[in-house]
Amino acid sequence: MDNGTDGTGLNFCHMDAAARIAQLRDRAKQQQLVVLVWGPGDPGPKGQKEMIRYWQKRGDIRDFLRKEFKQSEVEFSESDALRDYTRDLDALLTEELVHAAVADCILVLDVSRGAHVEVDRFSTYPTVAKKLRVLLPEKYVGGSGLVGQVLKGLTVIGFTEDEFKKCSLASDKAVKIVESVAIEKLMVSSGLPQF
Repeated sequence: MDNGTDGTGLNFCHMDAAARIAQLRDRAKQQQLVVLVWGPGDPGPKGQKEMIRYWQKRGDIRDFLRKEFKQSEVEFSESDALRDYTRDLDALLTEELVHAAVADCILVLDVSRGAHVEVDRFSTYPTVAKKLRVLLPEKYVGGSGLVGQVLKGLTVIGFTEDEFKKCSLASDKAVKIVESVAIEKLMVSSGLPQF
């Protein structure tokens, strides 16, 4: 550390706090992450309008993340980029479990039956549960019923209809979530203590 770095490989000599934070955030975005974006599947051109809208938003989230995290793989579990390595397994749930196991972060746009099943099923695995970031319409966050019990202990981020429409869910919230994961990974790989 006497060379001006702090263990992260960042040179903080003669830098104010703002410059140090900017450098740390830039370095974190260069981390090689595997990010999954779970959510509604493609409903096709004749699907319900609401499901088409959700499917398109899931694509927006993936595309914004790919643009911001150029060194990372950002994929849907059903993409050939992942399935080419797991298609031979005996069940789709097993394939998704393998994808979740290798991921650093899993964003779930929890607005469809399939996404509900993914959260319900995979949140029972502690190593997967800590990677889940559940994006949920704000009106459902903090419920006390069965859904609230399933989501208890997970990282749940609410979004408003306005955030959904204006795309800040994809361009702002999702990006900041993955950036936080990238910073954590940078800190852990640098040997800094976890709290």
